[in-house]
Amino acid sequence: PLFCQASGVKILDEVLQAFNEVKTRHTSRYLLLGLVNSDREIGVLKKAPLTAPYEEFLADLKAYQDQGRGVYGVYDIEYELESKQKRNKLVFVSWGPDNLPIRQRMLIASSKNDLRRKLQGVHKEMQASELGEITEDCMIEVCRQGDLGSN
Repeated sequence: PLFCQASGVKILDEVLQAFNEVKTRHTSRYLLLGLVNSDREIGVLKKAPLTAPYEEFLADLKAYQDQGRGVYGVYDIEYELESKQKRNKLVFVSWGPDNLPIRQRMLIASSKNDLRRKLQGVHKEMQASELGEITEDCMIEVCRQGDLGSN
C-alpha cells in the first residue's frame, strides 16, 4: 500500500486497481473511495455500473454525508462538444461537506493531494461541499474548459 504523507493514511492497492480498470477499460461509471479500517486506509467503497445515472452519484454523496463521512469520487463522464464529437474524461471529486465532523474533514483534506497524485490519468478535478457545486452540468463545464471545438 501507498501512504499519504500529510495524514499517514494508507491507500490500498484495490484503489489503484479499480482506478486503472476505469481508466483503461471503462468498467464503471464512477468509483467512490473513502476512509476504511478505522480511518487508517483509503479503500474502494463502490464501483458503479456503467448504466448508473448521474443522480445515483449525487445520491451516494448525500448518503455518505448523512453518515458523517466525506468521500472521493472518480467519475468517467461522457459529453459532447459543440461539434457533436463525443469525449470521455475522468474527473476526480473531493466531497467534504461543511457539516462533517472536524476530524473527518481534516482527514479528507489532508489525504486528497497524495491520493490525487497516485491516480495517474485523471483529466480534471473538482472539490465540493454542497451538491449544487457538483451538478452534471458543472462537471461537463469543467471538462469542456480547454477542449478544442468548444466555446
